[in-house]
Amino acid sequence: MKRGYYLAYFVSLMIVLTVLTITIIFLLLVNFQIPTFGLEYKQQNATLIRTDHSIIAVGDWYCNEETKKTIDNILDKNPNLVITTGDHVKDEKSASCWIEMSEDIKDKMKIAIGNHDAEFTNIYKQIVNHHHLKTPYYSHDFENVHFISMSTEHPFEPGSKQNEFIKNDLKKASKNSTIDWIIIHQHKSLYSTLQDKKDAKELRDIYHNMFHKYGVDLVISSHNQYYERSYPILYNEEFEKDTNKKGESNPIIATYEKNVYSSSTDGIIFLTVGTAGDKLDKIKEKPNFYVIQESEFGFLDIKLENNGKTLRCEFHTNDGKILDHFKLNDNSI
Repeated sequence: MKRGYYLAYFVSLMIVLTVLTITIIFLLLVNFQIPTFGLEYKQQNATLIRTDHSIIAVGDWYCNEETKKTIDNILDKNPNLVITTGDHVKDEKSASCWIEMSEDIKDKMKIAIGNHDAEFTNIYKQIVNHHHLKTPYYSHDFENVHFISMSTEHPFEPGSKQNEFIKNDLKKASKNSTIDWIIIHQHKSLYSTLQDKKDAKELRDIYHNMFHKYGVDLVISSHNQYYERSYPILYNEEFEKDTNKKGESNPIIATYEKNVYSSSTDGIIFLTVGTAGDKLDKIKEKPNFYVIQESEFGFLDIKLENNGKTLRCEFHTNDGKILDHFKLNDNSI
């Protein structure tokens, strides 16, 4: 009798210990975000959410060892989509080096046209044919994100075909209930801190308010060869009226929050990601509307989380550091 009693007691104790162990492991996974089997989990509304989708953004590639390192690091991330911000070549007679080096990510790429891509007719034809572009500007969707690839190297002024396309496309996307995020990728920035400031002024005079009207969340550019991210900013109409400013900019900062934003936050975040491989520029200006400016090689990784309702963005350097991070949450959830 005693032997049977002790055996039953031992079995019951083992069951209790097993359940307790499983409970502790579960709580650790949820609360401390421990990765399991290579997948990332987050606690959201008391459920486990898997990060399934990754979008890489970067430009100013060139064709050298640093470019190769960037591409290898991108491949290690195994993203679903790679959006570029132009200048895949520079000072070359052909695009063949870029085409060969980028072959492993070609099928995931959606490119934007840069000034060096459009500089010579033969190179431009090689690039657009290789990436099957019918026009130098276009839109595309991935999951619940709408993208516009804008060409700052082709006519974009009011009345141009590109301007009409962008306006109509944004209007349609803003009314699409399946779209939660809108991202523009292009070459030249609307808020340049180095090159082509007059072009930047023209771009923001035409497009900043349009982008804001239709709910654009991120505008990602390059041309200046470093990384920078703005606060959410609004177009400063009074400042821009002064024709003596000669390309200077002073946007209105909508919030001084540095890392976490809701979809109701007013203003657009502008990023420069000219960090894929071409020689980095020295940062000469540090305006107050930029959260961060760093001259390091790497790329922006945009992760779709919480069934696409959260964008978690990180800038990864080619030597393995996370240089910057910020998050946008859809406040409709």
